Amino acid sequence: MAANARTAAKKRTTKPKPTPAADTDFEPVRLTSKPADVDRIVLFYVDDEAYSIPKHVGRNHGLRYLRTMRKQGEALAAQELLEVLIGEDGYTALMDCEDLTDEQLDQIMNRLRDMALGEVEDEEGKGGHARRKAPQGH
Repeated sequence: MAANARTAAKKRTTKPKPTPAADTDFEPVRLTSKPADVDRIVLFYVDDEAYSIPKHVGRNHGLRYLRTMRKQGEALAAQELLEVLIGEDGYTALMDCEDLTDEQLDQIMNRLRDMALGEVEDEEGKGGHARRKAPQGH
């Protein structure tokens, strides 16, 4: 019986509603989880059927990709990103495409990663896949 009383007490406890600090100029960011109608771009064709992704991929997809990569590896993160952005029909179309090559899949996946994570600028300031140089030993 005591366990039930403790459980009931826990249920009645609510977290205080956070309020912005009065002594700061920070204005909280307001976001929406509701999808908006977005422009799309074609990522690939299968039998002349176009499969598209949003023209501007939300940073939430990059965050999801990074978390999945950290927890379950890059291959699963890439698969999840692909499936989420092109949808089940597009993913199925790729799976059913017997002639899909490693190079073609790499091209599709690199484009998705670039869009989800943002392209890294190389040393000349051009967008691309430049890797940051490791610091040289002293």
